[in-house]
Amino acid sequence: MSELMRYKGRRSLITGVSLEPGQIYKIDPLDRKYGRNGFWVEVSDGKDKCRCPYENGDIFLSNWEVAEPGTR
Repeated sequence: MSELMRYKGRRSLITGVSLEPGQIYKIDPLDRKYGRNGFWVEVSDGKDKCRCPYENGDIFLSNWEVAEPGTR
């Protein structure tokens, strides 16, 4: 399952993908654990992809929000 989400964290450069606040990215959860309760997601800007670890769902949701349908 992938989902379009709006980034609301701080501007970041992660493995060649520039995450900009307010921009929409495609998020794919990966079947890979991070630490005890964490997880990894793959983030795509339409051209490039990067993988980001999150320690828990609260930290993930502090950086991402679901994009409204029809936005890009």
